[in-house]
Amino acid sequence: MEVRNRNNFYKIEKEEQETIVNLDYFTSTIHIYTSRKSVYERIQRKIGEPTQVYCTNGQISGAKWAIPFTEKRKITTVLSRVLLIGQAK
Repeated sequence: MEVRNRNNFYKIEKEEQETIVNLDYFTSTIHIYTSRKSVYERIQRKIGEPTQVYCTNGQISGAKWAIPFTEKRKITTVLSRVLLIGQAK
């Protein structure tokens, strides 16, 4: 299904939102998945468009980025607490 509006996120209950960081040593790739809009926007701003966007009813319900181990600058950026969690309150 095609995304009609990249800024239009599917309403996901807070307790169901997640962000997963997976280090795939076999393919030498870091995979980051998020269903949280604020994390999606921060990652997109820092490293660019996701590798894959997941949709529900034409709205974004999650996204995945794949970053090769060779892209050290991107890895350093995405493994930041502030980027993944946000500012401490």
